[in-house]
Amino acid sequence: MPGSLADLVAGIHHGIDADEAMCQVARLTEWDRYQGSAGIAAAADFVAGEAERAGLAGVEVLNFPADGRTAWWTFTAPSSWTPRAAHLSVPGRPALVDYPAQPYALAAYSAAAHTEAPLVRAQDDGWPPGAVVLVPSAARLDAKLHARMRHERAIGFCVTTGPSRPEAAGRLELPGGSDLFGFSVVPGQMDRLHRALSRGERARVAVDVDTSPARMPVVVARTPERDAGLSPSSPDACLITAHLCHPAPGANDNASGVAAALAAGRVLAARPLRRPVRFLWAPEFVGLAAYVHRLVEEGGGPLPMMAVDLDMVGQDQRRCGGPLIVERSPEYLPHFANALVEACVRALPAAARSYSGAVGCDVWAWRSTPFVGASDHAVLADRAIGCPSVQLGHWPDRFNHSGADTLDKVDPQELRRSAAIAASAAAVVATAGPPEADRLAHLLTRWTARRMTACLPPDDDPLAATLLTRLARYGRDALDTLRPFGADPGLLDRQAALLDGVHRTLAAAWDHVPVQRLGGPPLRRAWPGPFNLRALLGAVNESDRHWFTRRLAEDRGRFYASAMALAQSVDGVSGTADVVRTAQLDAGIRWEPGFGERFLAAMAGAGWVKEGEREEEREGERAEEGKGK
Repeated sequence: MPGSLADLVAGIHHGIDADEAMCQVARLTEWDRYQGSAGIAAAADFVAGEAERAGLAGVEVLNFPADGRTAWWTFTAPSSWTPRAAHLSVPGRPALVDYPAQPYALAAYSAAAHTEAPLVRAQDDGWPPGAVVLVPSAARLDAKLHARMRHERAIGFCVTTGPSRPEAAGRLELPGGSDLFGFSVVPGQMDRLHRALSRGERARVAVDVDTSPARMPVVVARTPERDAGLSPSSPDACLITAHLCHPAPGANDNASGVAAALAAGRVLAARPLRRPVRFLWAPEFVGLAAYVHRLVEEGGGPLPMMAVDLDMVGQDQRRCGGPLIVERSPEYLPHFANALVEACVRALPAAARSYSGAVGCDVWAWRSTPFVGASDHAVLADRAIGCPSVQLGHWPDRFNHSGADTLDKVDPQELRRSAAIAASAAAVVATAGPPEADRLAHLLTRWTARRMTACLPPDDDPLAATLLTRLARYGRDALDTLRPFGADPGLLDRQAALLDGVHRTLAAAWDHVPVQRLGGPPLRRAWPGPFNLRALLGAVNESDRHWFTRRLAEDRGRFYASAMALAQSVDGVSGTADVVRTAQLDAGIRWEPGFGERFLAAMAGAGWVKEGEREEEREGERAEEGKGK
C-alpha cells in the first residue's frame, strides 16, 4: 500500500476502462445465461477470452455436470436446459407472447410443447385435461396450485407479473425436469388472454427447448505470478467473484459484475503484487459451491484471505432507484475486510467539490449494511467455510429480475467505481507488509469506534447495549487478522486497549451492559457445508414449508436475511435464546416474539439442527479420550 490509500484508489480508479467494460456488458446481454445451458457456456468462453486479453494468468474454464443430480453439500447441479423459442397465440391473431423477442417471458426449465389447448382460470372448477391455466399473480402460483395442475393434467400456465412491473415480464422458474411450461406475462397480455377465454378461443402453444447434456462452466483466473518468496501453499490475497448466470438481458444483474471483475483484473494484472488475486465467474451459488467444495473437501488448495463479491454493481442510481450497497462480511468472522472496503469507497475521487472546495461532492450514494448472504459471498462466508466476504451491489432496483434490466440501466461510471473499490481492496491485501498492516490497524480501530458510537442512546433498541459489547469484541478480534502481515504486536495491543477504553466510556450510558448467555441446551449444525435456504425448504415438513413460503411472499428480503442470520448463529455453544438474540444483533432486524424459535424448530424438525453438548465440553471429552490412548 505505497503512499496513502487515497492515492492508491485514485490510481486504480483512473486505470479502469469503463468503455471496455460497457462493451463487455453489451456482449453478455446477448446470451440467455441459464446455469446449465448453451448460453452460459458461450458466455463463459467469452469471459475466459477477455480474462486472457486483460493479462490474467491461469485462465481456465472448469466444467461441472449439469445433470440435475450431482450435489456439492446441499447444492444440486442445475439441469441442462437451453430455450430456443416459445410462442403463445390464439387463432387468427398475432402472437400474444413471443420469446426471445420478449425477454423473461418463458419460465426457466419449461417443458417442450407444440399443441392447441383450452384456456382456464386458476379459480375455475373442473379444468379440462391439457389446459393452460391463467394465474392472476405470482403469489397464487404456490405448491397447492402446482399440485392441482399435476392432478388435473394441465400442460402449462400464464402468470402476470402484476401492476408494479407493467413494462416487462418478471422472472419465473420451474423445477428442473418439469412437465409443465410457464409464461410470464405483463398485465396487458393477461387481459388479452382473458378476452380470448371469454370468446371460447383456444391457445396455440409452441415451446422449443434443448435438454441434451450441457455443462456448468466455472471460469477461474489469477494475477500473474511474481517471485515474492511465498510458499506455493500460501493463500491468495483475495478472491473476486461475480456470478455469470441469469436470463438475457441481465445487464445489471449480473453482466455488470462480470465486467467489473474483468476490469479489476486488467488493472491488477499490471501491478506488482506480493500475493496473487484470484477471480471466479460461475453460476450463482451452485457454481461457487462446486468450486469451494473442490478446495475444501478435495484438497484443491487453501482458501483466500478474503473475498469481494460483485453482484449488480453497475446500476444507474437515478433510473433504478438504489444506492451502492457495501454488504459487510458477517459478524461471526472478525476481520479487517469490512473496514478496508468501506475505506476504499470513501477514498474514491470526488467528481466535484463544494463551493469552497473543502469538501468532495457527488450525486451518487452508498450505504453499508449488515450481512444478508443473498449471493455468492454467502457460500464463502458461511461458518463451515470461514472466508470473510464483502459484497458490492445495489438495492433497491426496480428493474431487477425482469426483461427491463437492459444496457441503458447501467451507468459506466458506477461500474467503474465498483471495479475500483474491489481492485483497490484486493491490491492492499496483495501488497501489504508490516507498515501497511499497521495502517490498517489504525483504520480498523477508527471504523470500529464509529460503529460502537452509533449504539448510544437515545436509541430505544433494547439490545443496543449488548450490541455495543459485541462490536467491541469484533474490533479486538479483527485486529488479530493483521498479524500474518507482520503488524507490530505492541501496536495491536495498544489499539485493542483503546477499543476497550471506548467500550467502557460508552457503556456508562447504560446502567449495565448485559453480556451473559441466556442458557438452554446448545444447538449445533447438522447439515453439510454452507447453509442453503432452498435445500432447507425442500427438507422441512409440509406445515413448515407452507409457513416458509408465506413468510417469503410477505417480505422475501427480510425473511431471507432472518433465515441466514439464524442458521449462521447456530455455533455448537449457544442455546435457542442466545441464537435468536445473536441473529437479531447480526442481521439488524428485530422479530416478533416466537419467530426465531419457530424457524429453529423447523430446522430441527428437518434434522438440520440438533441439541447436544456444548462444543467446548465435547472438545474436552475428546482431549481426555486422547490422553487415555
